[in-house]
Amino acid sequence: MNADKRRWQQVAQEAANELDPDKLRSLVRELTSALDEQTIRLTPFKPAQPQLKRLLFVDDEEGIRTTLSPILQGEGFEVRTAASVPEALAEIGNREFDVLLSDLNIGEDGDGLTIVHAMRKARPNCVTILLTGYPGFESALQAIHEEVDDYFVKPADVNSLISTIERKLRIRQQ
Repeated sequence: MNADKRRWQQVAQEAANELDPDKLRSLVRELTSALDEQTIRLTPFKPAQPQLKRLLFVDDEEGIRTTLSPILQGEGFEVRTAASVPEALAEIGNREFDVLLSDLNIGEDGDGLTIVHAMRKARPNCVTILLTGYPGFESALQAIHEEVDDYFVKPADVNSLISTIERKLRIRQQ
């Protein structure tokens, strides 16, 4: 390492630890001078773009879709919606998703499990969460067998739902 590079690094370290404002200004001037002498070209800092989490939200109730979707978007999700099993299956076939949030009963009891199964087959690492207004032992057991990540009863606490999704995503990314 040459002396000029060592000099600006040492000055930068001193500046990082300096509490006196006058001494800090002096160190900053010295650092600027050392960098000019070194003619170092610093690469501009580009903050990482937050990656949108792709979420498929399936529910046959329009009111729930139109209410929950903007909330999820506000939390950083790119949300696609489907109102039926065929719509959901088409979305799964055409796009990649990080999260599936599906009603359990879409038209008929247990249809949400059909969607979970299709998503597991297409995207094994996708976080899958079921919502239901009619919880039951049998459906919970089926959800376990389909390896659903979580199961919420409507009306679900939105903050709890979002924190669960985020936690499950972090676990999958490890």
